[in-house]
Order: sequence, then C-alpha cells, then structure tokens
Amino acid sequence: MGQKTVRFSDLSGQLIMREDSLARIVIQEHPDLGDGPVEIEALADEALGLEKDTLRVAVLDLYLPGEDLPRRVTMDADAFGAMVTEKPVGEMLAAARPVKRAGRPRLARAAG
Repeated sequence: MGQKTVRFSDLSGQLIMREDSLARIVIQEHPDLGDGPVEIEALADEALGLEKDTLRVAVLDLYLPGEDLPRRVTMDADAFGAMVTEKPVGEMLAAARPVKRAGRPRLARAAG
C-alpha cells in the first residue's frame, strides 16, 4: 500500500500538482501575526503575483525620549521622502551614519 502526499496552496486552496510549482513564503511581519515569522506554501505563480502588488515602503524604528524600546513604523517611501526637505532623500540616506550592530566587540589582531 502506498501513500501520496497532496499539497494545497495556503493562499487559494488550489491543488499543487508539481513540486516545481511549489513556492515557500515566509511572513515576517503582519498586523495579525502573533509571536514571529511563519511560513506558508503557495503556487509559484501566486507568489510571483504578490510581487506585482508590492508597495515601496520605509520601515523605521523610532527611539523616543523616555521609552526603553523603539516603535517600529512602516510608511509609504514617497511620504517619507516628502518629509526630507533639506536635500533629496537618496542623498540624505547615502550621507547618514550606518547603524552599529549590537554584538560582541571584536578583538584586535596582533601585528606580526
């Protein structure tokens, strides 16, 4: 007796007939998402369709006085750009100070 695994798209419920048409989608952030990233399966064409509806956004962490944790906001990239009035947004971002990643300090290599 044999078994056959049948897969369905988590997006549309359509049957996924071939392994080469299976796409894995990891949802990193969503207003209804609970504890962390989740993954779903869909048809590759459905996954590619998601790209057509993408938005240009800016994701910002706001570190406000008196608050221990940052507030994460997502906004339209053009709306963010409109707030930058001193120079073009691309120029401002290119000149901005890179964020230093938290972690263990690197040990200096001994010259030798």
